[in-house]
Amino acid sequence: MLGLLTQPLGGPAAPPAPDPAAPMAAYEVTQLAPGVHGFVWTNALDNPIQGNALFIINDADVIVVDTGLMPSTARVMAAELRKLTPKPVRYVINTHWHDDHHNGNAVYRELWPGVEFIAHRDTREDIFSKTYGTRAQDLAGLEAQIDRYARWSATGKDDEGKVLEEARRKRAGEIATLDRAILPELRAVADMPPNLTFVDQLVLQRGERTIEIRWLGRGNTRGDTVVVLPKERIAASGDLVVFPVPFGILSYYDEWRETLSKLDALPVDALFPGHGPLMRDRTYLRQVQALLGALVDRVKAQIASGATLEATKALVTLEDWKKTFAGDDPGKQRAFDAFFVQPAVERTWRQLKGEPDS
Repeated sequence: MLGLLTQPLGGPAAPPAPDPAAPMAAYEVTQLAPGVHGFVWTNALDNPIQGNALFIINDADVIVVDTGLMPSTARVMAAELRKLTPKPVRYVINTHWHDDHHNGNAVYRELWPGVEFIAHRDTREDIFSKTYGTRAQDLAGLEAQIDRYARWSATGKDDEGKVLEEARRKRAGEIATLDRAILPELRAVADMPPNLTFVDQLVLQRGERTIEIRWLGRGNTRGDTVVVLPKERIAASGDLVVFPVPFGILSYYDEWRETLSKLDALPVDALFPGHGPLMRDRTYLRQVQALLGALVDRVKAQIASGATLEATKALVTLEDWKKTFAGDDPGKQRAFDAFFVQPAVERTWRQLKGEPDS
């Protein structure tokens, strides 16, 4: 359940336990162009981390890009959409397989029975294998995490008997409370996979508006989809671009650089990311691209020197890049380590060594 990313112990305080009738965190709905609105979570690292959504209101219908992590999240998004227009949702585009971008699909089918779901062919396959196929295991893991962190909070010690600093003990209790509150919601998620797929590009013409649904190459996932509005000069990137720190779990790091080059070359003026605010220039995109280059080059150098995986992980820390992305913010620093460095260094090493890829 990759979408259920939470900050490591010691990160920012968790929000209050979610009320199914209310959003889990602060958000804003911003008009990006006439008829185009972005649903953006104000703090992209609030727990649990959730994806943005894009509403494209056409002459007779609506296209939605991504549907959120939980049924309540999807209902909040849908309620905001209904404030903007009475038009029905005709298509939902899922940008990739992470569950915080498609778990709300069934809510949209309930509210708009005629809706169809579009994704890249590989994204549909990955939703079945990496989300639906692991859901029972993921929920069991979440239950175990609740028990573990509740125990740490109550005893003030971790499972090895080490006394926790007060901030970590408090944080463990907050995570246990949050996880306990959202567990029933995650159990209630109904499978609703994409039923329309594409390989390279699909173009929709909805009245006067053109919507280009593109695959530019593997990156954050193998099926990353970019939604381009050529007239409005806007591109929704999914998790190819995530702010304030990139998410690099189960990704394709060397290819990601080239995919970002293709994204950079699109004739658009604004990037709408999978997490974080609208971007009016390419500064952050190129920063992520440079980070990926540093990651791959440094791991290649270690392999060339004969370093083992463990030695490579110890030597390739990307501490200089942590400063670039996270500054002196402890929460962002922990997120950079947990969501990028730790998974990306090992997987890059395995990819460059030619080990079978998932």
